Parts: sequence; structure tokens; C-alpha cells
Amino acid sequence: DGKALNVGSAADAVASGIFLVPEDRKLTGILLDLSIALNISLPNLPAHAKRSLVSTSAELATAEKQKKDLGIKAPSVLTRTGTLSGGNQQKVVLAKWLAMNPKVMILDEPTRGIDIGAKAEIYALMRALADAGVAVLMISSDMEEVIGVSDRIAVMHEGQISGILDRDDFSQENVLLLAVGKKPKLAQAAGGVQ
Repeated sequence: DGKALNVGSAADAVASGIFLVPEDRKLTGILLDLSIALNISLPNLPAHAKRSLVSTSAELATAEKQKKDLGIKAPSVLTRTGTLSGGNQQKVVLAKWLAMNPKVMILDEPTRGIDIGAKAEIYALMRALADAGVAVLMISSDMEEVIGVSDRIAVMHEGQISGILDRDDFSQENVLLLAVGKKPKLAQAAGGVQ
């Protein structure tokens, strides 16, 4: 929103609308033994409470909306999350943050371990978020994914951003050049424009 932000903790990030979909969804993204509904409502219990008591009907309503919006394939929102496919588990991780109206979504390896159909759905969701004005930061080691999905690519070398590529400059070669600390071959330079 045009102002500097000091994020000192995960709670600060969440309060600012910055959410993380972690690489290891089973370890740090969801609670496998809880239902879909509880996983979705857990990060935002005050929004589902009246007079400090959590409303089960409010939790179920939020979960039903997210299940429908994200196409989570499960018999019910009361289904144990650990019984879902990898792609549907990933959708539950996304659903809990989407229910909180994110400003920034950080997705770390968002399609690792999910099938091709679920990948397409995750990509469509990321595009819809970006189109709606949410800043989407995807971290991925899959070169094809990075080039195919991104609007811009920031490449790291030795812990620092070594360069940022715009869509006209996307290529495996340019990404690899930046990854080893070299300069990329830019379209503007090749066209004679300075």
C-alpha cells in the first residue's frame, strides 16, 4: 500500500495480509488430523466467533465457500484433511489464507507433488489472484514452471537477487546466467534500444 513495512514475526505478516503457502504442506501448511473446515478457520478464529465463542456454523460456511471456489474434491468439509490427495491438500492450504483476503501470497514450490490437473488449477488460481491485485510471489525450482507462469522472474545467486527479468527476456539461458552471477542477454540490448 505504498508504505514501508517492518515484519518482525509471522503474526506481523498475517496482520499485514502477507501469507505463506509453505513448501512442505504436510509438515507446516496443514494439520492432517483436522477436518478441512478446521484447517481453513484455524488461522482466523476471531472472524468465526461471537462473544469469544467460535461458531461452528460460521466455520462450516467459510469452508463450504472455499471448497466450492477452489474446487476442493472431498465428500464434505468435515473430511479429515490427511485423507485428501496432494492437490486437494494444497488447495486447503490456499483456502485458509484466501478466506482472509490476502494482499501478498508467497507460494513456495506450490505444485510440488501434485498431479497435472491440480497444477493447472493452482496456476489459474494464482493468475486470478494477480488479476485481482494480490501480489503473488512464487518460489520454484522448476524452470518450466517459472517461465510459464511468471510475469517477472527474480533470480538469486549466492543469497542475493542477481537480476530481474521481464517477460520479453525469459529464457532458460538468461535464468541460468543470472543464477551463476553473469549478465543475461536482454531483448532491449539485442534490439539496439538503450
